[in-house]
Amino acid sequence: MMNLTIFFALLIVSGISLTLSFRLIAAETEGEQNATTTSNNGTVPDPKNNTLALNVTELGKEQYRWTDSSGAENPTISLVSNNEYTVKITNPTDEKHELIIDSKLDGKISEIAKSGEIEPGKDIEFKFKTEDAGGLGYHCEYHPDMMKGNITVFASSE
Repeated sequence: MMNLTIFFALLIVSGISLTLSFRLIAAETEGEQNATTTSNNGTVPDPKNNTLALNVTELGKEQYRWTDSSGAENPTISLVSNNEYTVKITNPTDEKHELIIDSKLDGKISEIAKSGEIEPGKDIEFKFKTEDAGGLGYHCEYHPDMMKGNITVFASSE
């Protein structure tokens, strides 16, 4: 993971200066690509790209979202069936979170995989395997109304 802090100094006419600090966090390591996409254009994702990188982002006081490396909030994730994926999550917030991947069949929600608790300031990694093509969902156990999204699973060409 790469952390980059950028400092900007603004000079005010009266001679008072103000320094602002911005911290950018990238969830991907160099050379690592993310299977996450922010739009579903019908293109099947690369089945060899089996890493998902998500960050927990706090937008305001107790306002959280899952974000991908492009900064998209609660992105739609595109996967290929019958692949095992590694999910990497960074949690720079002061709250714990837990990612749950689920499916809805016949009006019932079934848990497919979960990250376990992601403690404040920690990173975690877990694996799960997609089975069938179709739609899945994901959400945070503790913030399900604001941290949620969709997963599109495309049929494997193999």
